Amino acid sequence: MGILQWKAFAMMIIGIVISSTLVAMPGVGSKTAIALLLPFAFVLEKYEAIALIVSVWAVSNTANSITAILFSVPGGGGSQATIMDGYPMAKNGEAARALGAAFTASAIGGVLGALALLAAIPVVRPLVLLLGPPEFFMLVMMGVVMVGALAGKTPLKGIAIGVLGFAISLIGIQSQTATPRYTLDILYLFDGIGLVPLTIGLFAVPELISLAARGKTISNVNLGDLSAGRMQGIKDAFINWWLVVRCSMVGVWVGIIPGLGSSVADWFAYGHALQTCKGASKTFGKGDVRGVIAVDAATNAKEGGALIPTLAFGIPGSSTLALIFGGLLVVGVTPGKEILTTQLDVTFSIIWLLIISSIITSVLCLMFTKQLAMATMLRPSVLVPVVLAMAVLGSFAHSNRLEDVLVMAIFGVLGYFLRLGGWPRPPLLLGVVLGPLAERFMWTSYQIYGYGFLLRPGVLIIAAILVVSLGYPMWQKRQAERAQQAEKAAGGES
Repeated sequence: MGILQWKAFAMMIIGIVISSTLVAMPGVGSKTAIALLLPFAFVLEKYEAIALIVSVWAVSNTANSITAILFSVPGGGGSQATIMDGYPMAKNGEAARALGAAFTASAIGGVLGALALLAAIPVVRPLVLLLGPPEFFMLVMMGVVMVGALAGKTPLKGIAIGVLGFAISLIGIQSQTATPRYTLDILYLFDGIGLVPLTIGLFAVPELISLAARGKTISNVNLGDLSAGRMQGIKDAFINWWLVVRCSMVGVWVGIIPGLGSSVADWFAYGHALQTCKGASKTFGKGDVRGVIAVDAATNAKEGGALIPTLAFGIPGSSTLALIFGGLLVVGVTPGKEILTTQLDVTFSIIWLLIISSIITSVLCLMFTKQLAMATMLRPSVLVPVVLAMAVLGSFAHSNRLEDVLVMAIFGVLGYFLRLGGWPRPPLLLGVVLGPLAERFMWTSYQIYGYGFLLRPGVLIIAAILVVSLGYPMWQKRQAERAQQAEKAAGGES
């Protein structure tokens, strides 16, 4: 197997180290790292180049969780939902446990994603061709269901903020008609609002303001035995093994659909966990380790799913995968029929690369969990300037524009006031992420089928699942209320 040749293995380790350092910086992301390394593909042997480029991408979501958990700064698109429970855990003195759970779930998710890729090779064509734009539109609408789920006890607030997110996603050039919308004739807005600076501003800046105003460390309590916390996090991932498996499959499915990616996979998985885990409505968002496990399992498993259309049909699901696609072409590997027939050895090498790199990265990160967790005890006078500098750098690195830093500041102020007023912030981000996808799939569906696309069997099936997803939590809540009323009545009679 080519990937186990010592030079290729060494390139994989180099890729892992680069990914775990560069990608952990907010806004840099695997795309930037791969773009910097792609020229080396011209001078390396085939398996060496594949090991270097693919390993950077394959483990990027593991490193993304570090800043998300410790500082509420998303390292990338796949770590946005990690903040929801990871950062509250850090504030509760459980940073080591959160990191241990995240790294372990990432490893398991990465392995399951690779195995899904292996299993999908003989059946991938009918699986992908089964769905068209109408079905993709309905799948995106399932993501909208998460808006209500993420709003906790105030679904109307969640829906209102989600609609605001959809409105923000409309800013820019309409892709089908090339019509400028809400740009105010500002050139920067023609490309829309950048997701990275918006996310950093919405989540990181309010926490930095709060941290500076409070004048205390991130962790509100003593960290205690960090080794025990790390071990408990590892145990948590195995105790909740069924949640890890389910969310990994969510990640794989999202990965298969071109154009969705990590920034959708994490919210889909978080919403799934919120709707299916016992007692989640009361504990999620306050430091529930299951929220961390669900997200990290899904975002790492997504990579295996994303490679299915890329390798099988030559359809990169994202700009990052397009870079990997280009790297494969450089070394003489053509995704499509050849990679599943005459170059099947390359496919199996990539599968093993996903498995080995996921495990190695998680082990390396677990080794430094204690040191990372200690960052939550740093004084705000030291921590705030450093993290703020990282946030500014990450926002600027998004597209090398100063306007992105201004966007970060604007949404930082908005996020701070939303936080003060008790308004949920995740639905806004989810609306921004899903808005363009929903619009594109709806437009394409209408052009092909007219309004008849709403009556297609696949659409009706997904719509039924959507209704159940909405109705089941409401039914559970009503049952719990009835049980409480019955208990009170029984207590009054006695």
